[in-house]
Amino acid sequence: MKRIPYVIIFVLIGVLSACNKKEPYSLQGKAGDIGDAMEHCRAFMRDTLPDGSYVYIDSASSRETPEHFDIFLDLQDKTQEGYGQCRVNKQGLITYHVIREFRQKARSFSVD
Repeated sequence: MKRIPYVIIFVLIGVLSACNKKEPYSLQGKAGDIGDAMEHCRAFMRDTLPDGSYVYIDSASSRETPEHFDIFLDLQDKTQEGYGQCRVNKQGLITYHVIREFRQKARSFSVD
């Protein structure tokens, strides 16, 4: 009989811990044209960066190859500016991403 209360406590702790975690953003997006790739990349970066960050697409630098789309972004918040890049394959999957010159203040990691 003493095991039941402990099991309930562990289940409650597990449920409460799961409630605090955000589901990871899906790297799989809609397969389509460069506009779809841009929106998917922008949404991914907005989800990755801390709240209060702004993500702007650099449409002049973004380009399409036969295999993928290279999407370039300008990033900024109240104190800093940087840039990012996503590579989205023709099936809509983000296969590469990088953030440069933008120190993240959340999500337990920093990128210089």
